[in-house]
Amino acid sequence: MKILAVDDDELIRELLFATLEAHGYDDVVLAESGEDALRKIAIAGTPFDVFMFDIQMPGMDGIELTQRVREMDIYRKSPVVMITAMNQKDYIDRAFLAGATDYVTKPFDTTELMTRIRLADRLQSEMRRAAMATAAIARPEKQKGSFAQPIAIEEIKGYVSHGVLQNYVMIMKEQKQFSIGAFAIRVPELEYVHTGSSPEEFAYVVTDVAEVISDVLVGSQAFVTYIGSGIFLCVGPKRSLPQIETMQDQLVSMLNDPDLVYCEDVATSFSVQIGAVAAPKLLERRDDLRFLERAVENLKQCQTTERLGRPERAAGSFLAAHAA
Repeated sequence: MKILAVDDDELIRELLFATLEAHGYDDVVLAESGEDALRKIAIAGTPFDVFMFDIQMPGMDGIELTQRVREMDIYRKSPVVMITAMNQKDYIDRAFLAGATDYVTKPFDTTELMTRIRLADRLQSEMRRAAMATAAIARPEKQKGSFAQPIAIEEIKGYVSHGVLQNYVMIMKEQKQFSIGAFAIRVPELEYVHTGSSPEEFAYVVTDVAEVISDVLVGSQAFVTYIGSGIFLCVGPKRSLPQIETMQDQLVSMLNDPDLVYCEDVATSFSVQIGAVAAPKLLERRDDLRFLERAVENLKQCQTTERLGRPERAAGSFLAAHAA
């Protein structure tokens, strides 16, 4: 795995290099600034697999550098681990919105740092598999993917992949700056769209729905991901999450606006189910993410706002959706 580590502090760069090398990562390139990083990316003979960026650097900071890297097609989904002394939520949110996939605060210990690098390595592998699956869906000769299967969604502010969402939750739990909550949104009619449309059209509709949900959550500091089966998982500070009733009315109105969500292959109107908010339990470990499963399970308690002549189907389990 080829790593580019960027920090304006020479001692930190030396520490990163020594730590990574000691754990078997010997293909490491160091840069002292954002500008230096872009030069080394440009002349690299082979692409980098993982990036490690400091946030606070003179000139181009790590957040701007992340945005610049994300503009490169080859690195649109590459893992970016932020390494910084800034642990305020505002910095963390800005980093994730810019495209970061994980976050480590200084001073860091070796175990924590290497855990993050291994997670980045795993995330990169998952992204490659997802890209291969998406490419297969785009080929008409291939069989349509399962409705329970997540699909890749890009370039929506506030939307992150499932793996990145998990990283964000663990960081928020570790910081203990506020109480976080998670809730799930299900759009039942997406199953009809999946059945009656092409794989490309289904991906377009899911992307439109994700953008509507992100727009409704603007100001709540929440992140959204699509986990398959017509279910979107949302995580943010409990104090700023919108009221379910208000959000449901907004979503139904916006989802049925053809200028916002358009499906050419299947004529349908959309309804929305929103489960109750679930939160981590007291003294729960930072890597215990079962409250995300509870958020999805809460969908079983809610009623469909528009049945459209078909019986209610309860949402499947979080783990089952990802096992498909």
